[in-house]
Amino acid sequence: MRHCFAFLTVVLVSIGWVSGLRGQEAVQTGAAGAVGKIRVVTRDLEPFSFEKTGRRVGYAAELWDQAARETGVQYEVKVVSNAQEIIDALKNKTADVGVGALSVTAQREAVIDFSQPFYESGLQVLVAGAGGSFADNILPMLANLFNLELIGMFALLLATMFVISHLVWRYEHPVNGDQWPESYRTGMWESFWWTISTLLVGGADNKGPVGVGGRIVAIVWMLLSIVLVSLLTASFTTTLTINTLKGDINGPGDLPGRKVATVKGSTAETWLTAKGAKVQPEATIGECIAALKDGKVNAVVYDAPVLQYEAAKTQDEKLMMVGPVFERQNYAFALQQDSLLRERLNQAILTLQERGVSNELRTKYFGEDQ
Repeated sequence: MRHCFAFLTVVLVSIGWVSGLRGQEAVQTGAAGAVGKIRVVTRDLEPFSFEKTGRRVGYAAELWDQAARETGVQYEVKVVSNAQEIIDALKNKTADVGVGALSVTAQREAVIDFSQPFYESGLQVLVAGAGGSFADNILPMLANLFNLELIGMFALLLATMFVISHLVWRYEHPVNGDQWPESYRTGMWESFWWTISTLLVGGADNKGPVGVGGRIVAIVWMLLSIVLVSLLTASFTTTLTINTLKGDINGPGDLPGRKVATVKGSTAETWLTAKGAKVQPEATIGECIAALKDGKVNAVVYDAPVLQYEAAKTQDEKLMMVGPVFERQNYAFALQQDSLLRERLNQAILTLQERGVSNELRTKYFGEDQ
């Protein structure tokens, strides 16, 4: 009787242990919904995950599909509005995998897990360059033209011309009173006319120094004029072509205090808020670009590959990326905390990278190969 009781106890404990393992695995893999299917949550964000001809396509979507085949799992897809909804679904265990352009951050890692990164990204700035009518651009052009550097150069030039004019009059009026009168006011006017004519056109008709001292000063001035004209031309070209065309936002350092659009709930919104920008959150990147084109914001900041892709689709030559890619970040598949899928998914991603699948998708959607 005692042997039977002991045997029955062992059987019951074994059944309980196996049932517990199966229950834990069901929770870990999140086998809710259709039995045996992984619940994938994603959002529409070209070129990483979007609907086309009734299929889910994009860099991340197609990489996930290949990884799922590699690991032998089936899945069903649910589309949500933004990245935060994906994180919340995984945190609440109503989904098993998040697919898309999801940045790996410390804040997100605290509540969910991530797979091996599959794409390196970062933030970038999009602005609207010069365009429109002459009236729209005249004020920024004048503001850039009359900057302190150019005003200082003009002041130095006028001072140099005054000195040269004085020296020429000083040496010439005793020997050439007809062209350089003895009166200082009249003589300086004639001398200044000769100085500016020499600077701009190389000399003044029927007027030139005849004394030894005046000619020595004239030679020095003519040589100096060549250098000054070159410097002035270079300064004007730099000011008008760079400052006017690029505007007053040339990178992330110019964003504090400016109105900047980005996607609501993104890592870009967190970064902009921390830097003191006036953030205007929008539902989609398309709405952000529309706000920029309408003049409602000064710039758009978002993930560089998505921003470049969407800006190119508009075929608007006034839109341009400025500054470097900053706040480098990695995209990865999101998972539930301590998910049993993580190791198998990591192996599948590395296998696909070794086969060149990642490069094929990069070439397909970004026209580049790494």
